[in-house]
Amino acid sequence: MGIRNVTNCQIGTGSFSKRNPGYLLIADGNVNDLYSLSMLLQRFNYNACTATTGNDALQLAIAAVPKLIIIALNLSDLPGAELVHRLKRDSRTSTIPVIVISDAPDAELEQQCRKIGVVAFLINPVPPEVLFRTIQKAIEITPRENIRIRTRLSILINGKPLDCENGECITELSEYGMYVRTLEPYPQKTRVAIQFELGGRSISGEADILYSYRFGEGPFKEPGMGLKLVTLGSGERDYIKTYIREEVMKNITSD
Repeated sequence: MGIRNVTNCQIGTGSFSKRNPGYLLIADGNVNDLYSLSMLLQRFNYNACTATTGNDALQLAIAAVPKLIIIALNLSDLPGAELVHRLKRDSRTSTIPVIVISDAPDAELEQQCRKIGVVAFLINPVPPEVLFRTIQKAIEITPRENIRIRTRLSILINGKPLDCENGECITELSEYGMYVRTLEPYPQKTRVAIQFELGGRSISGEADILYSYRFGEGPFKEPGMGLKLVTLGSGERDYIKTYIREEVMKNITSD
C-alpha cells in the first residue's frame, strides 16, 4: 500500500486538533488493535495515521515526519525491533520518539529497544492512563498527568448557575480539574464552591482558579477559567476518574 496509507489518517476536528498539530503514526499488524488505538489517540486529542506493515510505516514517516511513532511488535514484514533499527539509522527519522508495544514481557528485547533509543516499552493491554502519560512525556513541553475529555456540563459556581444554553459551561474535565467557559471568569487564585451533574450523580466541592481569561485574552482568545478541584465529597474523585475512563474507552474494542 505504501504512501497511500496517508489517506487513512484519522484527523481530529475543532480546537483540539489545533492544539495538537502534526500527527502520531501507529504501526500494528492487528487491524482490530490498530483501529482501537487510533480511536483512543483521537480521544486523547491527537491526529493519528495508521500502517499495517513496517515498510508502510517507514515510508509514511519519511514522507511526512510524525511527532511520535507507536510500534506493535507483530508486523509481518519486519521481525522484532527491525523497524525501530531502520528508523533510528535513517537521518530523516532518527529523532522521532518511538514507543514499542509488546504482547508479552521480554527483558532482552526491551533492553535492546531502549539501547537504540525507544522512549518506552509497554505491554498489552496498555491501560489508557499509562498510554496517555507516556505520550505526553515523550512529546509535550508541559506534559499532563491526567486524561481530559471534551464535554458540555452545566455548573453552579458559588451557588450561581452559569448559562449553559449560551455556552457557559464545563467544556473540559479531568480527574483533578476542569475548564469552564464563561463570559465572567473569576479572578486567578480565587477559591470557589462548585456543583455539577456527572452521569446522573451530583458532584460538589471547592476549586481554585488557576488561570482566568476574558475575550481576546489567553492562547485561544476565548473567555473562561481553569479550575483545580481541591476538595470533593467522599468517593467523588474516584467516580470522576471512572467516568472519564469509561467515556474514553466507549465503543473501543480490540476483539
